[in-house]
Amino acid sequence: MKLSLAEETFGYQTAQNESNTDFRYLVGGSKNVMIDFQKKVKIRSGYTRLGVANTALTEVRNAWTWITSTGQKLPLRVYDDEMEVYLGTVDGYVVNSWTRVVNALSTTEQVRHATWFDTTENIDQMLFVQGDANIYKWGGGVAIVSSITGTTITKTGTTTFAQNRFYTSGSKTLVCVRTGTEYTYTGGESTTTLTGITDTTGLQANDILVQKVVTNSNTPVASHTNNYIYNFENQIVIGSDDDEEVYLAQNSNYTDFTPSSPREAGEGATLTLDSPCRGIASLGSTLLLFAGRSSIFKAQYEQIAVGTTLAETLKIKKLDVGVNQGAWNQETIVPVGNSLIYLTCEPAIRVIENPDNLTGINPKTFSNPIKPDFDAEDWDDAFAIWYKNTYYISAPDNSRLYSLNFMEDADGKVMRFWNPPFVLPVRAMSLIDLDNGNGEQLYIHSNSVPESYLAFDGASDGQYDSMDVADKIAIDAKAVFAYNNYKNRGVLKTFDEYYVEGEITPSTTDLELVIKYDYEGITQEITKTIDGSNDDILEGQVGFNSLAQQSLAVNPLGGFLNPPTDSRKFRCIFEIAKEDFHEIQATFQTNDTDKYWSILAHGANAEISKRKPINIKI
Repeated sequence: MKLSLAEETFGYQTAQNESNTDFRYLVGGSKNVMIDFQKKVKIRSGYTRLGVANTALTEVRNAWTWITSTGQKLPLRVYDDEMEVYLGTVDGYVVNSWTRVVNALSTTEQVRHATWFDTTENIDQMLFVQGDANIYKWGGGVAIVSSITGTTITKTGTTTFAQNRFYTSGSKTLVCVRTGTEYTYTGGESTTTLTGITDTTGLQANDILVQKVVTNSNTPVASHTNNYIYNFENQIVIGSDDDEEVYLAQNSNYTDFTPSSPREAGEGATLTLDSPCRGIASLGSTLLLFAGRSSIFKAQYEQIAVGTTLAETLKIKKLDVGVNQGAWNQETIVPVGNSLIYLTCEPAIRVIENPDNLTGINPKTFSNPIKPDFDAEDWDDAFAIWYKNTYYISAPDNSRLYSLNFMEDADGKVMRFWNPPFVLPVRAMSLIDLDNGNGEQLYIHSNSVPESYLAFDGASDGQYDSMDVADKIAIDAKAVFAYNNYKNRGVLKTFDEYYVEGEITPSTTDLELVIKYDYEGITQEITKTIDGSNDDILEGQVGFNSLAQQSLAVNPLGGFLNPPTDSRKFRCIFEIAKEDFHEIQATFQTNDTDKYWSILAHGANAEISKRKPINIKI
């Protein structure tokens, strides 16, 4: 008898009935498994914490990495009333911890940021808003105290305070992270010693210093709720959840929103939408403004001559999109190449590729294959990011992370497929480069406590370093394949052998194969176990896929770039007593720590039964 095998996994889908879907798809019930670029399904990797434990019950609301104009990589996160930066080694001093930038922030409003280039300081600045009438500014200044006198502070290292991004004009105040005490200097920024400090009491060697955050009150106007901030061609754009007005600042002054008359290029402006703002983005040279549940506007600039003055008009045009096709929130709008992928209010994942082509055309939809999942999901506080050819989007209230993978073949054809949801403690996400040779890696930030984790690392969840040992958390992984009726729905089939081929580690002694006969296993359900320590089914070590051998356009979705070093190829055939069926469904599952397995092929030696389904005749 010939084996009928599923030799690749096409993706995850729930829109079609699972008994009317190609048996090479994963279906509902699958979780914590992923499909890699080789089209095999495997258990996802775990996560490990960055920084110390924190049991406070406050989630990380936002996170991002600021790559400054002077080359620093500053990972930031916001939780409760705190904004923190992760510091590795600063001027030779090892910190390796999340460090306070500012506290006393709003504990409920989302903090959003933009960078803006300051020609006076000649560095970029991080600006942020938090649902009040202010715009806040941080220059990124960080230093370590080497020594102190009565009126001076000397830093470690050879770079100057200015090179470490401390201000040379404006607000010359720094804060000691350990004590929260502020110190104002008058000079010395171009050296390693600040001068003119009235009182250095309380400082000590190895204290961490950060530049004080500057508050610009009543900007753009008094009593305005600033919920959104965006940089478009060095013009800061401010939007609100509470009104329809969007303000643009001068490109040379982020606090000046007033234009001349007539308005000149680069000056401020006020735009009025038809609903409160829901997000701000840009696509190429086009500024896009999302409003309410169903509106998207694009800004239109036009230069005109007014007497001897070259003036510029700025107005907005509403684009033709459907009902509820506006943005869900700012955090799910993600630029990808020359397009924007975003979560709509339907909800759905849609893409805008060219705003000039939107008249009368709905944005393309990507989420239809798993529409039931999207309709049933709670998307409050959803967050999205693009990493290694994948759009990730979190559903924090249910601790789920969805991922849409993009793969391009040698002919330039792009294929997309969804993976089953990952169950992870995630809200915000960011890309962090710790300068450890691994480049940018995806970090997830907790939806319940102020902790951050390297995603897809190791074979268990919650693995911490040897100085902070914690119990490993099991990964409950299930790969549920669609029903297989062997293209003959109405007749009975039978088999007595089931073949499985894949990869496994010796510690994975309990990989279960569950076979349901007929829908929901109404005829019977059997379970077989694959033991990774059984030498009879094992072959050689699984080869590595070196970077030189694979296309950068088809990097696997997260997880192990290569299988663990002790993983081996396996193949086995289960002998099973014959039982008639119309369709069968295979599930592979584990729920333990330190497991790795993948499935390359599986299937039965099915044939038509000699019996007839007389019991269903009426």
